[in-house]
Amino acid sequence: MTDAPAYPPPPWRLRGTVRAALWRVPLAALPGPLPDGARPLGWGRSALLATVWAEWLPGGDLAYAELVVAVPVRLGRRIGVTVTAAWVDSPASLAGGRALWAIPKRLGRFETAGGRTELFAAQRPVAAFTDRPGRALPLRLPFPLRVLQPDGAGVRITRAAATGWPRFGGPGWEFPPDGPLALLAGRQPFIALTLAEAEARFGL
Repeated sequence: MTDAPAYPPPPWRLRGTVRAALWRVPLAALPGPLPDGARPLGWGRSALLATVWAEWLPGGDLAYAELVVAVPVRLGRRIGVTVTAAWVDSPASLAGGRALWAIPKRLGRFETAGGRTELFAAQRPVAAFTDRPGRALPLRLPFPLRVLQPDGAGVRITRAAATGWPRFGGPGWEFPPDGPLALLAGRQPFIALTLAEAEARFGL
């Protein structure tokens, strides 16, 4: 039996670019599991779903790429997100994310060519992203975050925070209709934001 890859102690300090999008999806099709008592945010028969494509660069505690899928939720008085899927290209990030924060990370492979990045897992396409320039805001903003994960013994609560230069818009998102994120195939996000020169701390 091999040892798990070493990973940094929390909080992780990461630097790079974050591209986030918020989607409206049918409530009945929402992925899970969610913590007991958590309610998805949304309206009527629709709920919100967030995707985050991040490229964390050398200079932080770890350097890796990831795609995160999360459900915005309310749990009692707390509002946060529950990560239902995540793909990373770093075994250390995978091991740390699972052990420290109960985030269901899986290994993936990111391939970039001609301004387009594709994510593969187990030789199957998961998603593709095409960078698009966006209009920048002339100020650096903070973005706090609370992650609420079911862990078998209740809920594991993790705080995070990031700062960066926000830009309206983000990449073009593509999801194969027979892939693990088929729920988003053919859809367009109604909010998209890019955080350039981001500095994040996860596990506060």
